[in-house]
Amino acid sequence: MNKLSAKISPASEPVPITLHLHTTSANEKDTQGENILLDDSDTGQRFKRTCPRCSLQVAWRVTCGIVLGACVAVSWAWGTHNAKETLIKHPTPFFITWFCSIWNVLFFPLYYLCQLLVEKQKEFPNTKFRKCSRFLGDELTVRALLKGAAPFSVLWHLSGYLYLLALCHISKLDVSAVLCCGQAFVFLLSWIGLKDRFMGVRIWAVILSITGIVMMAYADGFHSDSITGVALGVGSASTSACFKVLFRKRVGDVQPGPASVLFSCVGLCSFILQSWVCVVLYLTDVEYWPPSQNIPWDTLCVMASLLLGFNVLVNLGGMFTYPSLISLGILSTVPASAAVDILVTATLHINHVRVAAAGIISAGYLLLQLPENWDESTQRCLRTLWHGNWHEDSIVGEETMVDTVGIGQAKPKPAVVVLS
Repeated sequence: MNKLSAKISPASEPVPITLHLHTTSANEKDTQGENILLDDSDTGQRFKRTCPRCSLQVAWRVTCGIVLGACVAVSWAWGTHNAKETLIKHPTPFFITWFCSIWNVLFFPLYYLCQLLVEKQKEFPNTKFRKCSRFLGDELTVRALLKGAAPFSVLWHLSGYLYLLALCHISKLDVSAVLCCGQAFVFLLSWIGLKDRFMGVRIWAVILSITGIVMMAYADGFHSDSITGVALGVGSASTSACFKVLFRKRVGDVQPGPASVLFSCVGLCSFILQSWVCVVLYLTDVEYWPPSQNIPWDTLCVMASLLLGFNVLVNLGGMFTYPSLISLGILSTVPASAAVDILVTATLHINHVRVAAAGIISAGYLLLQLPENWDESTQRCLRTLWHGNWHEDSIVGEETMVDTVGIGQAKPKPAVVVLS
């Protein structure tokens, strides 16, 4: 029989399997630490580069706000003084209002010049005008412009006319204080007509404004012209508030571009649609015009230019500074008018009731400037101030503990497991 045999060769030694457990070496940790430090240093450098720039911008806007606010107060006070002087020399309030309203045509050219100073991308005037006048319709015709701006022109003219009538009865201080109450009327009309958010603090501001109006009306007694003058001033402020609320309802948020287009259209409407009213008043002897050489054109032009400057600063000042500083400038018209009354004309009769009324109206005006979320912001700031130091100490303690633990631990070496 054949013998079946099998040779089995001896197996070679098994190759050891080595498992390397990944650990971070000291060099890698140092490299990562350097990268983190570099990132932190880059972030710090970027913060250092950005922070001075932001602070300079804030300082620039605040400086512009202070200067523009002072210009707002001076232009209104001196314009009101010239208005009173013009009424004495030429007692035709409707003609004066019409003449000053025509100057609003310059509103959009002034806005375009401001845009050239602020914006880097330049646009042609007709392109900018079409972009800012979209609220008037797609077709920009003279008819469409007049139709869209006619209601605003009537409200604007009525407000100016009542303002001049009020100046005939009361002082410049009283008129300026009463017109500051227009912000309270804007809040009430916006709450009713535009469904704005209800705020209790603004209701208190309205109450303070009404209280100041009543005190101002009876500052010189019950049998004086103060009641008539204050009533006319309230009518002017209410009409101006209707103008602003109607504009918000038509356009939305008030922007400098649409506002400049609207004011220019108001000036155009005043020139085209209301010129015949001046002629009718002259023919019916309601307002008498002397020969043109006897009209005080110098005082009239100074008044119109100052009031135009006031409206330009109020509506376009937000392009250069914070709107709250412009609002403070509007409030500053009250002491500025009082200073003009005392130093220039010396006709202001100061008593405790008038001073208290002006102070109450100013307090109400300041309350109306509070933002809608002022209570939440105040609580957040107080909470941050209350817990800020404890939070910073806890963070520093945690970072110190982590660094201590990291330093105390030994750096592990690469582990090798051999399976045979």
